[in-house]
Amino acid sequence: MLAEEDFWRLVAVVGGQPEVQDDRPYEQLTSDLSEGPVERIIEFAETLAFKLWQLDRRELAVAVPPGADQLSDDGFLYARCAVVVAGPAAFDAVLADSSAFERFTSVEAAHADSILDVASNAYRKVTGKEWDHVEEYDYETGSNER
Repeated sequence: MLAEEDFWRLVAVVGGQPEVQDDRPYEQLTSDLSEGPVERIIEFAETLAFKLWQLDRRELAVAVPPGADQLSDDGFLYARCAVVVAGPAAFDAVLADSSAFERFTSVEAAHADSILDVASNAYRKVTGKEWDHVEEYDYETGSNER
């Protein structure tokens, strides 16, 4: 895994605004990652998977604004991506208080799922091969028993 500060420095390239419907920041992050060794790409993927796994908590899965529908499994994953894209302060706030998660459950914030493709796109750019790496932490909804 990447050191915390290195991971968050890379994520900051996206701009900290998960609701923005723009692929260019994710393309820039892909480009930045592809300038380093393959190991760095894998470490980024591992760190991202761990962060998403940490956010895979029952109390967050049900933390939707009043009157809103329950999130689907994919919707919950995309909302967790939005938390990561928002940066370390948002990540820590959500872990400390599940009510801080609600703002990441919007349809607009779901665009943050683009971060899921960054490592595989960078890997393909560097090696010319398809990504076949399986991260140690499974970030799919329900993988974390918390």
